[in-house]
Amino acid sequence: MSTDTSVTTRPSAPLQVSAATTWRTGLVAAGIAGLANLVVLAVAGALGADLLVRQTPDAAANEVTFGMVAVMSVAPIVLATVVLLVLRRWGAWAWRALAAVGLALGLLTVPMPFAVDATTGTQVALATMHVVAGVVWFVLVRRAASDATR
Repeated sequence: MSTDTSVTTRPSAPLQVSAATTWRTGLVAAGIAGLANLVVLAVAGALGADLLVRQTPDAAANEVTFGMVAVMSVAPIVLATVVLLVLRRWGAWAWRALAAVGLALGLLTVPMPFAVDATTGTQVALATMHVVAGVVWFVLVRRAASDATR
């Protein structure tokens, strides 16, 4: 007696999400991540972090500015939003996978600020910004994928 225990899976149908909704998801994520990271920068400065980074101890110091944080927080998420547009044809699972990739990138890049010459406060602030961007992307893209499949 044999029983077939295989599960037949059907590929996800393309997401029924317009390009406008996709852009809105990505731009809202970019805006929230950018604003949250600017708050992290302001709090770090208020707590005494000098917000100066040197690539090597002998290099000239670069100040971490509001403009720099805004661009570096928003630009990667806007680029990832373009990928979301392409992934609509592969269904919600693809969006969930890209959400996870964004979170992984945010978490895996946490050590990067500790590889430069900066005060501990500056390094912790920069590492926190990596986590914030990854978490915001993950939460908003996962939610959008779930909403689209309902």
